[in-house]
Amino acid sequence: MITINPDKLVRNVSTNGEFIYRGGLALQAELGAQNARRFGRFLTTPQGGKFLAQQILLQGQNPKEETRIYNPAAPLIAKGLSQEFTSIKPNRHIDLSGFGEAPTTEEIEGNPAAVKFFDKNTGVGGSLQVRYGGERGDLLNFPDRKNSSGQGETKDFIKFRIRDAVNGKYIIFPALLEGNISDNSSAESTPISYIGRADKVYVYGGYTRSISFSVNIVANSSLDIPIIWEKVNYAKGLVLPQYKNFNFAGRTDTTRPVAPICYLTLGDLFNDAPGMFTSVNLAIPEGSTWTLTDGRQVPHICTLAFEFTYLGKETPSMTSKHYDNISNSFPLEVEAKNKAAQDELDKLDFGEAFKQKRAELGPGKTFTWRSNSYSTNTKEDEINAAKKTEPNRRRGLFRRGR
Repeated sequence: MITINPDKLVRNVSTNGEFIYRGGLALQAELGAQNARRFGRFLTTPQGGKFLAQQILLQGQNPKEETRIYNPAAPLIAKGLSQEFTSIKPNRHIDLSGFGEAPTTEEIEGNPAAVKFFDKNTGVGGSLQVRYGGERGDLLNFPDRKNSSGQGETKDFIKFRIRDAVNGKYIIFPALLEGNISDNSSAESTPISYIGRADKVYVYGGYTRSISFSVNIVANSSLDIPIIWEKVNYAKGLVLPQYKNFNFAGRTDTTRPVAPICYLTLGDLFNDAPGMFTSVNLAIPEGSTWTLTDGRQVPHICTLAFEFTYLGKETPSMTSKHYDNISNSFPLEVEAKNKAAQDELDKLDFGEAFKQKRAELGPGKTFTWRSNSYSTNTKEDEINAAKKTEPNRRRGLFRRGR
């Protein structure tokens, strides 16, 4: 009889069916799962926290720098594996052998990036951890990992970039967005009280819109360190003005500030949306690993939290497009575009309308002109179609005659 005790033993089984794994593969899998759950519960206790702290301290005393970071998942994974898999059990440390040394030109050109995308057709990868750069006056001029400008847009799963409109530079991070994305619109009004009325009259005064979001920034090799911290540096400057040269009365004045206007792209909600950043907050998580080389002693992980005041591309109203590209797919927007296109078509005479729809749809289709439906076929199309169906009709008659 099989008995189960989930706190101690998985089950009592015979050795029937043993081949390589003691008790059979099913038993080993169940034992591993139970061991992992039991050890996971232990880690949530004060004793488990003390155990992790001891392991982190001991691991940090290793003579090799790249093995000083303790891997807390290692014992949990090891508990879930049977003794037959000892050779593939995980290392106690997180391998940081890629950190520490300044990169050479050959390394920059040949080393894979921290975050990559892959073209599903060609299988060729490209880096998402691109440089700070761009050209003023050219929104389609992007940087990549090796060049500060002159490149096409780097494709990410979600579009995320900040354009410094004053200096013409892009700050592009992989879209590792953290937490909530907040989009708050608030109205301003002035209350006025009248004698003899208990209620107040409100005079509309304006509105503000602010967008809040956070992004995680991660370096996976030493090559990413100067790239990401250059972008973090310039991201911190997005709340400051830029002082420009102005010519006035034959002399140059360099003391006049220019407001830090930026363009924000976030998916298809905001596409080069103009505005300004009111807050850029850098947070370095507790326990983050750092590069230990002099001159490059910075953390590998940080978080930037942004507050963005939305200015918009048009005068705002109740029926404005409050989001960018996605607005083009709204059903009412599609209907309005279709109606506008139909109105323009109805203004043409029939010959021009037919020619336009024929070029647009091709033969064998239908279109509407002034509330009536018409085919896009010409007379020659009808004759050719009849010729193709005539032999089939004759063969059918011949079969019925036999």
